[in-house]
Amino acid sequence: MIAKENKANIALSKLQFAVYSCIAYFDVFNYPLKPEQVFEFLNFKTDQSQVNIILNELVELKLLTGSNGFYYLENANPEHITKRIRSEKRFLEKQKTIKRYANFISRFPFVESVCISGSCSKGLLDADGDVDYFIITSPQKLWLCRSILIAFKKVFLLNSRKYFCINYLVDSNNLQIPDENIFVATEIKTLIPVSNKKQFDNFLNANNWTNNFLVNRSNYDASFLNEKPKKKYLFRTVELLLNGKLGESLEKKCFELTLSSWEKKFPGFSKEEFDLNLRSRKNVSKHHPRGFQQKVLLELNNRLEKVKTFSQ
Repeated sequence: MIAKENKANIALSKLQFAVYSCIAYFDVFNYPLKPEQVFEFLNFKTDQSQVNIILNELVELKLLTGSNGFYYLENANPEHITKRIRSEKRFLEKQKTIKRYANFISRFPFVESVCISGSCSKGLLDADGDVDYFIITSPQKLWLCRSILIAFKKVFLLNSRKYFCINYLVDSNNLQIPDENIFVATEIKTLIPVSNKKQFDNFLNANNWTNNFLVNRSNYDASFLNEKPKKKYLFRTVELLLNGKLGESLEKKCFELTLSSWEKKFPGFSKEEFDLNLRSRKNVSKHHPRGFQQKVLLELNNRLEKVKTFSQ
């Protein structure tokens, strides 16, 4: 393939641009990629051999650097390779602990499905990193479920988030995620399900728009799946007691108290920013107060400014 250069930037073919964009996206996270990962996270239907050719072309154009089987942007720090390897090793070392916590969460009242999200879903755990979870709850019990989980964390884990970071919940009647972009698509496509495969598959089907962003990724990591986690007797009893009017009343109260607390804690957000980062509705709870999604997409756009595409 031929790439043309002009005064402003470098013009790439559509496939070259797709490969460069993929590397650029993960560069935001200081995460160099292996060739097979580039293929996996590409938004272009192709094959691995073609990806390998394009990677070499982009290296020749001095847009990428290839080192020790990894590829990253030309001006990126090569030490990110070492950091990635260490994070992968740490994740593997802590895998049993992570799985134990995730299985424990799956037994809580009104939890229908648990998935590992964030950096751990990419097989990484930084020294100061947390284990994030995406949780599907029973209908009309999301805020009650969340409050029980948070109360447990504060009382029994002394508010430690290390292995217990609950930041995104949806109920099983509201599985579709509305934010259709590369960040959300990547997060959904890399989720590691821990419990209730059927419900997780329902979630993926409800968000099949992600296939438009990651056309080559069709499978997910099922190594953590525990098909039928048994509810603890105490948790099972709590579910029975709170399935009626008492549960409905507590659900409403938990929602109102949490929303009021967040509005007071984060007064600087506009209405749109609050909904994006702290989405608080009866069937969804999202707690990303640092506005990470916006920052990632902005950083990606900055990295793509130096190149453009041309029709072949």
